Amino acid sequence: MLARGLGGVHTGEGVVKAVLAGADVAMTTSALLRHGTRHARTLLDGLVDWMVENEYDSVEQMRGSVSSGSVPDPDAYERANYLEVMQRATDRYLR
Repeated sequence: MLARGLGGVHTGEGVVKAVLAGADVAMTTSALLRHGTRHARTLLDGLVDWMVENEYDSVEQMRGSVSSGSVPDPDAYERANYLEVMQRATDRYLR
């Protein structure tokens, strides 16, 4: 799976989110062009710090761990996500 977002991934957190969602790669070219190649260290450090904090031993262990394919009932997962999105929208726009 390829992680894509408008403008690519610019932070360690973005790399983490891409991998957790199941990505094999995160598109970081825009960030490296903007910040220089040394920014790769920032991205990697962000990923490693998150993995240590959340007790992951490897990228392979974390890859896809929050995707719908990793749960016993993907339909229930989708319903829960839908409800969460709707609740956030209600909180933001109707309150």
